[in-house]
Parts: sequence; C-alpha cells; structure tokens
Amino acid sequence: MTVYIHVDELRRFTKEVFQKVGVSEDGAEIIADHFAFTNLRGIDSHGIMRTPYYIKAYEDGLINPKPKIRIIREGKNYALIDGDKSLGHIPAMRATELAIKKAKESGISIVGVVNLRHVGALSHYVSKVVEKGFIGISIANASPRMAMIGFKKAIVGTNPISIGFPRENEPPIILDMATSVVAMGKIALAAKKGERVPNGWGINKDGKVTNDPKEIIEGSVLPMGGYKGFGLAIAIDILCGIVLGGEYGLKMERTLFSQGGFIISAIDINTFRPHKDYLKEIEEYVNLLKSTPTMDNVEVILAGELEYKTSQERIHKGIPIDNGVFKELLELSKKMNVKSLKSLIA
Repeated sequence: MTVYIHVDELRRFTKEVFQKVGVSEDGAEIIADHFAFTNLRGIDSHGIMRTPYYIKAYEDGLINPKPKIRIIREGKNYALIDGDKSLGHIPAMRATELAIKKAKESGISIVGVVNLRHVGALSHYVSKVVEKGFIGISIANASPRMAMIGFKKAIVGTNPISIGFPRENEPPIILDMATSVVAMGKIALAAKKGERVPNGWGINKDGKVTNDPKEIIEGSVLPMGGYKGFGLAIAIDILCGIVLGGEYGLKMERTLFSQGGFIISAIDINTFRPHKDYLKEIEEYVNLLKSTPTMDNVEVILAGELEYKTSQERIHKGIPIDNGVFKELLELSKKMNVKSLKSLIA
C-alpha cells in the first residue's frame, strides 16, 4: 500500500519535527527543502524516509542541533567550512551559496566542508548553482559501505558525484550518481519494504553475492563498472577526506548519516566563452543526441530528465510514501508532539 502526500505537507512536517530536536528555523527549512527536492524527483532514498534515522541520531547526541558553522580558511575563489557535526544539509547549502557568490566575483569557485553529517543528494546543491546559470560540480565521501568482489569488508564509501549544466527555457542536465552500482539508501529502502534487490548490487559479510538487502547492509555494496567505480570512489575519498582534512574510509563510523567531506564548485561559463554562445550550442548538442537513430523507438534520455518529469507528476498527484515508512512517520509525530502528515486520496 502506498500513501500520497502533498509537497507542502512534507515541508511542514519536516520543518516542525526537526525544530523539535533543537534545529533552528532556518536549518529546518533547509532540511525540508532538501526532502521536498529529493522526494519530488523520485530520489526517495534521500527524502523524508530518512527522518527517523536523523532524529534518533540527534537524540543520541551524534548530530549537533545547534552548530557553530564557521569558515576555517578563505580566499577570493575558495573557502573551507567547519560544519561542527551538524546535519550536512545545512553547512552544504551554506557552502553552495558561498560558492555561487564567489563564482560571480571570480568566475570559478570551490568550497569544501568538513566535520559534518550526511548531506543527502548532491544534485540538490548542484541545482542551486545551475539555477544561477553556472555549471555546478559536487562530490562527497561517506563511511565505508563498498568493496570489490572477493572482499569481506567494505573499505570505501559509495562516494557520489554530481555535475549540472544550465539550459535556456529547458530543464537542466544534472548527473547525480553514486560510485556504487546503486546508492545505499535504495538498498535500505528495499530492506524496509521487505523486497529483494537484483543480483550484482552487493555482497554479504562473507563476500558472497546476495540479493537480500539486509545482508548487503551488513556486508558491502559493489562498485559500478568494477574497478573503475572503485577507483573513482578512492579518488573522491582522497579529495574530500585527506585533501580537505576531513574523515575518510575506514576512519569513519559506518552509519547511515556519516559523511567525511563535501565539495561544491561553481563555474561561470562567461569565464571561457559568451554565455549566449554556450546556450545555443548546448541546445544543438541536445538535439543531436535526441535525433540519434535507435532500435525499436528507444528514447535518448539525458541525466536529470526522468527526475524532472517525475517532479512535475508528483507536484500534481502527490508524493508516494511506502505504507511502512508512513507508519514510522506517524509514530514519530506522536512521539514529537507534531501534527501528523495528512495524506491525499490517490
């Protein structure tokens, strides 16, 4: 059974719940905005289903509700921020805003964040950069959840990367992917629903391939493209961990909210060529891609295109929430003394 909720109701509930554990109004709005973005676009593994995990982490003292987020180092086109163990959505959004500001002034900027918890979907931050007409690039490293076939222990995170390109009067092209076959959040969602996952997604704690999501959670998810995805994850681990001075790999606690470091970069296209020329040529490029001959009327789909279509549907029809997740949220609303989520008739 699936329950449907309106995006405004999701925002209201999220904001109220996080304020109950001491998060500021501005911080709670950032988290609510992130959940709205992810759930609307069908990235449900990084949306409101995470609320119970995050709230418990706040209650256990593992996430700081009242952080003193500060800039550690700063230059004309760069900065490094200390997140003070806050939920990563908050310092990551501040880093994104700062990257945009510096790109306007310098053409290209890069801002990093350390000492933070889970940042969610990187495409949310990249989308904010793209909205300003800039190219956005973001990476982050996480606690060890990924290993190669034959390993009995995860040694690196599913370390994601997102790259976004603006278009004129059309949805932007936004790539957002984990370096694993699939994001760990999707495996956690399958486990919550009691579903099996495809073979090749992960291995159990003995290193054997399994389609049981609970065994993968105890074991390891596999990298996309074998050693290529594994190598990319290592590179991101070094950049966000060792280079920034954040946590990395096996030095990180293995939880659903751990994060090592976060990097966001904004690029003003005018630094390299007139923006209007870029916009003209990227549409020519998209048209070439879309007109590529295919078999059986197979459609050429660009990164972010399906998510955009999903968001348009969900704005009108509501956001689907698995019944099990919905029950958890209802229990949380009672516990936190917050008005329950109101479902739609779908």
